[in-house]
Amino acid sequence: MATSLTAPRGRPRSPDVDRAIVAATLTLLEEVGYAGVTMAGVADRAGVSTATLYRRISSKEELVVDALATLVPDRPPADTGALEGDLSETLRRMGEHLSGERGRLMLGLAGEVLRHPGLAEAVRARLSAPMQRVLAAMIDRAVTRGEIPRPADVDVVIALIVGPLHYWLLSGEAIRPGVIETLVPMLLRSLGAAGER
Repeated sequence: MATSLTAPRGRPRSPDVDRAIVAATLTLLEEVGYAGVTMAGVADRAGVSTATLYRRISSKEELVVDALATLVPDRPPADTGALEGDLSETLRRMGEHLSGERGRLMLGLAGEVLRHPGLAEAVRARLSAPMQRVLAAMIDRAVTRGEIPRPADVDVVIALIVGPLHYWLLSGEAIRPGVIETLVPMLLRSLGAAGER
């Protein structure tokens, strides 16, 4: 699990303190939910002063989103040379994330995002936007290779790709075996992939 928080300010920071802050934040999110997390509570649980915490992070929203981002494995986007492979690998990775610890925490945050604009903005900037860029690049590669026609609206395509897995997340059910294998051909047909009917 990655442990880096927002880019450092001032003197070099202790990785052990960063890890303690991330662990404390994630633990408190599970125990008391977003509403119950406070900067002072995280500092206390991590065994650091609030001044130390504020030197790293400026807000609760930033703290929570940065901690959640550490649950995403640091690996390059899927690029198998074909849209079918890219979709399969990307959805498999997303399914792993949404079925595990990050999925439970994201489900708990879903309602909070609607009530807290600052949290919503932090989630968009740190978690959603990078994934959207990865998916847009995947679609663009497929168009360049001639696998699919250029979509009229890439944002709609992205929603089409991620929507089914978010459905399972919000339903509280585990993603069943075989779902991704069933979903990928449907997506290829929807996108007008050559040879898909």
